[in-house]
Amino acid sequence: MDKVLCSVATRGRYQTTLPLTLNAIINQTKKVDKLVIFDDNDDPQDMRKELIYSYFFQMLTIKGIAWEWVYAGKQGQHYIHQMANHMGYDWVWRVDDDAIPEPNVLQNLFNYTHKNVGAIGGAILTPPLQFQDEKPTGKIELINREPNIQWSFINKVKEVEHLHCSFLYRAGVHDYHLGLSRVAHREETLFTYGLFKKGYKILAVPNANTWHLKNPNGGIRSETNQQLYNQDETVFNNLINYSDKTIVILIGGMGDHIVFTHVLPEIKNPEIFTCFPEIVPGKSIAEAHALFGNLDQWNVYIRMHQWKWKGSLEDAYRKMYV
Repeated sequence: MDKVLCSVATRGRYQTTLPLTLNAIINQTKKVDKLVIFDDNDDPQDMRKELIYSYFFQMLTIKGIAWEWVYAGKQGQHYIHQMANHMGYDWVWRVDDDAIPEPNVLQNLFNYTHKNVGAIGGAILTPPLQFQDEKPTGKIELINREPNIQWSFINKVKEVEHLHCSFLYRAGVHDYHLGLSRVAHREETLFTYGLFKKGYKILAVPNANTWHLKNPNGGIRSETNQQLYNQDETVFNNLINYSDKTIVILIGGMGDHIVFTHVLPEIKNPEIFTCFPEIVPGKSIAEAHALFGNLDQWNVYIRMHQWKWKGSLEDAYRKMYV
């Protein structure tokens, strides 16, 4: 049986919606194999001293659900979800700290975990509901012109190109974009669309309703600097504009570029940004930074460290781009 990790990123909601979220996860009809709460608060506290949390921790233990409270790096939930993505589980169920899944949600999402499926999401309902007459397509090119399919009850299974907020996804096959600000605006859209681009089905399914309380405080709404949202929206639009390309960003020395030339013929439709255009022709690294933000996720040595890589540099490039 595939193993499921439940990942909850929390900030600013110790005493508001987080307890409701944890209670809902504990009482799922299908138990998660492990729950990890990633604490991204500016001033983190030890919740073991809080009575209500001590009850939750006891309930998890009694039910045989492994759990862990991790103090995160205050870089944003995209970094948190990337950590969960590579914790060695088959599937990750990401649940926002102001989202309340009904008891059957995980079971009904898990029912669709076929080998060609990358992510499954149910309805994300924010009271008061505002029903739309139009029927969303779930296509990425219409994201700014139609409501998200998850914002209303879902009556039948539909293949889409992206999901948002909370969903179950296949772990370890695609990475979160870490070039966004701490707000991490659009991070889940980019992630699920990346799974879609890799050939996996993205499903919106019925009978898996999560109530999104959309707490006005905490989470990404802890950040009031509109410039961060605008910056992330620009990065999002730039990445979507390159969606028909394989973005290659070569950060390294001349030898790294020479090794990369062995892999280049295998890459489908590459758009290359390079430090040594005389070795690997392409646009400049400065332009890549302006388009996509932080470039660490394209640093092959950082990636090899994350993967605990034991193979060759050439094969690491192959893993990244082919």
